[in-house]
Amino acid sequence: MTSQGNSNRNKIIVAIVAVVVAALAVALFVGGSDDSSSNGSNGSVATSDLPVDGLPNGEGVSNQPVKVIGEDLEPFASPDGDPAVDQIAPTLNGKSFDGTPISITPGDGRQYMVVFLAHWCPHCNAEIPQLIKWKESGSVPEGLQVIGISTSVASDRPNYPPSEWILATGWPWPIIADSEALDAAKAFGVTGFPFFAVIDGDGTVKVRVSGEVKPDVLDKILESALG
Repeated sequence: MTSQGNSNRNKIIVAIVAVVVAALAVALFVGGSDDSSSNGSNGSVATSDLPVDGLPNGEGVSNQPVKVIGEDLEPFASPDGDPAVDQIAPTLNGKSFDGTPISITPGDGRQYMVVFLAHWCPHCNAEIPQLIKWKESGSVPEGLQVIGISTSVASDRPNYPPSEWILATGWPWPIIADSEALDAAKAFGVTGFPFFAVIDGDGTVKVRVSGEVKPDVLDKILESALG
């Protein structure tokens, strides 16, 4: 076959390929994706549809934004001579893992015990069953608001994601998902886990404690702090 004939044949093949590619592109554009959460021809999820951890439909949410109102407490060093005692605790406006708003509002007349927990912390995993037994024994002071805060999330450490972990532990109280920047933990001066902060009805910090606390010791701490 002559070179001119080869050239014509190549042109025909290129034209056919171009038509097929164009037809496929039209089919994909018109057909779209079977994933109802996707946007665009490549099936990617739109940025506006993503919660804080980048997963669609709220699945696997580990962090939520936290708004802090007031001054941060100094980082905790020891319960003896703790400079945060008698200081006004900051207000935290946050959300649970499912997006339900939860607030800690010192000075609203209610007493609070805020418990900071990390899903990977062995001491937190040992403490939670003790707190559940404490609650079931009827030892929780009347009117005391117990609120947990899941913080310091690490996807490469045990019991991730924390939303599933906290459910599996049977945690019986409300829990706030801290922000990726650990705004809640920083506001309360958290330096270890588990971490407890007890706040009186006037909004002042009465005591902060870091580490595992047995129920009988917790009873004494609360009696001393709140009367």
